[in-house]
Amino acid sequence: MQQPLTKKYHGTVLPVYSFGNSARSQQIPGAIGLPPFKEGIKKGIPRLRDFAKTIPRHFKAFAANHALVSRVSAHLTLILLTALAVIFSNIHLPASGIRSLQPIKQVSVPSITAPVVEEKPIKLTLPLKLNSPREGIFAKAALPHTIVPERSREEISKYVVKGGDTIYGIAYQFGLAPETILWSNPELEDNPHWLGVGQEIRILPMDGIYHQVGGNDTIEAIASAYKVKPEAIINYPLNELDSPDMLIQLGQWLVVPGGRKPFVPMAVTSLVNYSANVPQGALVGTGILGWPVVGRISQGYFNYHQALDIESPIGTAILSVDSGFVAASGFDGSGYGNIVVIDHGNGLQSVYAHLKTSYVDVGDSVSKGQTIGEVGMTGRSTGPHLHLEIRQGSIRLNPISFLP
Repeated sequence: MQQPLTKKYHGTVLPVYSFGNSARSQQIPGAIGLPPFKEGIKKGIPRLRDFAKTIPRHFKAFAANHALVSRVSAHLTLILLTALAVIFSNIHLPASGIRSLQPIKQVSVPSITAPVVEEKPIKLTLPLKLNSPREGIFAKAALPHTIVPERSREEISKYVVKGGDTIYGIAYQFGLAPETILWSNPELEDNPHWLGVGQEIRILPMDGIYHQVGGNDTIEAIASAYKVKPEAIINYPLNELDSPDMLIQLGQWLVVPGGRKPFVPMAVTSLVNYSANVPQGALVGTGILGWPVVGRISQGYFNYHQALDIESPIGTAILSVDSGFVAASGFDGSGYGNIVVIDHGNGLQSVYAHLKTSYVDVGDSVSKGQTIGEVGMTGRSTGPHLHLEIRQGSIRLNPISFLP
């Protein structure tokens, strides 16, 4: 690039600029202190005309160069945005056009003052001697409920029969088999229906037999009869036997742990007013029985109680389980109390015991579901219930097998 030249004009040094590299380039004095204005215009107008003639050619060349056009456009856009930013930053809006935000007016609320309570100073007096934690201050409180583990009974106990008790229920209460209750109380073994309120019975510590020694009994004979080994009887503490050779006394009671008796079914005895004659026109049962009364089964069927005991309030209606005729009706002194027997004409008989009252007589024909009496507790009974038996000849069958 050429350095500006200097030229003296009327005693003043002025810079002279050179345009272009051609021989035609002219030196033009600086902007200050130019030659007369008219002379400069005359010299510049022809040059402008020549430059104007070259503009279309230069514009076509510029437009053909797309890369150059993009760069120039980008620079012009940036220059324009910068200029706009400068212009808007110098614009000042009139202050009268903007409303200032006013603070929220505070509303005074009367304060509520709590009443002043004069506090009296608390005087603490420490004891002369402090208690040790071991003296019970931090002792663990006792629990209100104590769980006592179950312990096996080691002696024969007595139990007084209460209202509503049954052989089955008493056995369940002590964790024994019903047969153990009967085998420990000979008066019940012969007739379980003789269980009565206030009666005192024996309760063994475990299942087995309470045997009273007879005239010719030996330990070996007793063990053989009840299917146990002699050592089971000898080694049981309550029997107080030191050796197999020890003599047992007549009338002495021995516990036979785990002993069992062969079951001998009780013979069915004739009932009061029993009639073997079938009345003319008597109805015949279907063999499909219905429940005779609504209630809870208080004692089920087992060897020594071949019946169902159904607990129900006194006066509850008793229905015939099936059609047939009345074979017996009256009071039975063997423990049944008031009883009704219905023969169904198909080999089955139904027995209803402990009735408060009976509505039928011997020879009456009854239909299934007919009311034949009311629940009571006559005879040997610990509470109001119906004793139901289903018999086939001399055999007592389980009523559950016939009931729906």
